[in-house]
Amino acid sequence: MSAGPRFLLYVKAASDGENVGDCPFSQRVMMYAGLKVPNKELEIKPVDLSNKPEDFLRLNPEAKVPVLIDRTKDNKIISDSAEITRYLHEQFPDLDCQQDYSGPALDACSGVFPKLAALIKNKDPSQTDILRQNLLSELKKVDTYLGSADHKGKFLLGDRLCEIDCMFLPKLRHVMVAGKQYGGLEIPDEFKHLKEYISNAEQNEIYIKTNCPDSEIIHGWKKHTQ
Repeated sequence: MSAGPRFLLYVKAASDGENVGDCPFSQRVMMYAGLKVPNKELEIKPVDLSNKPEDFLRLNPEAKVPVLIDRTKDNKIISDSAEITRYLHEQFPDLDCQQDYSGPALDACSGVFPKLAALIKNKDPSQTDILRQNLLSELKKVDTYLGSADHKGKFLLGDRLCEIDCMFLPKLRHVMVAGKQYGGLEIPDEFKHLKEYISNAEQNEIYIKTNCPDSEIIHGWKKHTQ
């Protein structure tokens, strides 16, 4: 067995090249690992994607993040956030995080991030209001689900964070930060179920400690607005 923690997780670095950056897919894996993997078995290594280190490129020639290395399996490489969470579930199956869930919660939240990207990347001012309304319509679907008979608990599938929360919450934070900065979007007060969900997340240690500063999210999306 290799010395050091079993898992090495490469994630996007912040603009300083050292701290954790704004990648929602990296945060998805960090949150899920926080649920599944003992702290002593995980090393998180931010990667400056503008100056990729040689050890990262040797292990991961595609040079994408996030990527997980399992040192106990001959440096087995798992890339893509969904594949990484699936692999970690296979290694630590005892805690049920409802891996590979499909159902009304996924239906409700799957359209949010694409609509955010469409709003921020839009170069036609005449389309801004329409695209902002499209995003609000997707957020309304989440609010409706959270207030429905299908839903119980603090998070999407109950009172504990599950894999789908690890996927959705980082993207939702980008909506709140970048959507406001570049699209003039505010989550309406009448979306009370969605706002309660956000409030519950903001009191969760795993979510809090994997968040980057708002400024990193703003910096990350800036190139799409120029």
